[in-house]
Amino acid sequence: MTDSVTDPRTDPRTAGAAAPELPYTLVADVDTGIDDALALLWLASLHRRKEIDLHVTTVAGNTTAATAARNSREVLQVAGVPEVPVTVGAGRPRVLPLTTTPETHGPGGLGYRIPASPATGTGEAEGTGDPGDPGDAVAAWEAASPDRILVAGPATNLAWAVEHRPEVLRGTRVTLMCGAFLYPGNTTPTAEWNAWSDPHALAYCLDNWPASAPLPQICPLNVTETVLLTPQRLEEWTAAAPAEVGVLLDELLRFYMEFHRSVGVGYVAQIHDLAAATVLCSAVPAEFRDATVRVALGDDLVRGTTVADWTGATAQGDGRCAGTGPDPCIQGGLQGARNTEPATGPYWGRPANARILTGLDPETVFARFREALTAPAG
Repeated sequence: MTDSVTDPRTDPRTAGAAAPELPYTLVADVDTGIDDALALLWLASLHRRKEIDLHVTTVAGNTTAATAARNSREVLQVAGVPEVPVTVGAGRPRVLPLTTTPETHGPGGLGYRIPASPATGTGEAEGTGDPGDPGDAVAAWEAASPDRILVAGPATNLAWAVEHRPEVLRGTRVTLMCGAFLYPGNTTPTAEWNAWSDPHALAYCLDNWPASAPLPQICPLNVTETVLLTPQRLEEWTAAAPAEVGVLLDELLRFYMEFHRSVGVGYVAQIHDLAAATVLCSAVPAEFRDATVRVALGDDLVRGTTVADWTGATAQGDGRCAGTGPDPCIQGGLQGARNTEPATGPYWGRPANARILTGLDPETVFARFREALTAPAG
């Protein structure tokens, strides 16, 4: 299959979200565990260099929303940007009970790192007390008026915005790390963690995406798992980084590598959210395909499974494109002559509701992070 290779800054289907002037406003909506922390370290470097104006909101997923806020503040403090605002958002999924992942990210969400400050805010105890309010997170989005939003955890806050404040998303590029397409899940045989954690939120977003917003970009497991950190690269990072950042990286990633080894992946770490952050910021070349995406709901064996009906494909064609020319996924085979009318897939006949990342270069992701470790402030 030939993927369409596009630059989201110039693709006409991202019109309204293209190339904002620097600095532009970026919201990172996170459930800060280990790979969220790496994404925040990288984004903090852009904020320090005055390339972005960073805001952080949290959602329950890897940890509770309050713990995610505590963890985010810890990372931002170490990164030298304690002024970045952090707002606690949804403390539980839209419908289902909350499940967290201490086995993956550590008892406090940051591996071997134990922040000195306690978690404060709503939703600290699983299943007890005030569950937290996604409206608080979205109110922070409204105040920030973001050009771009990274959703690195469950889509609970985003679904609230789609339902109650869709105008917040007008002209805003939204990138989600979620899903897996024709690829094994990391939570069930078919489901990726963020999609499994709150499938109702993700489904609501995709089924009701506002027409005023560019199609959301989805960075799925089958691509982000290729961003594989080795112990050798970690040693290079810790040696190059400022001392406090190097200690944090070691405490985060030793735990994460030990987890990956325990589940048979090896003593390495898959860095999902950093990959999604670099895609959102157009820091790496990326390949995309449009599709109509549906999400399996409920708590049965296929909960959170994501299925794509690829536009430009042919029925029974295994996702192959129907056109001709250098890029058969472009109508008429002409580079740059991409159809801007709503496209539909061959099976469901529904308009595309997402742009799915189908490829990127892991080495470029790591290079961007390595640069951030030593970059001076702007």
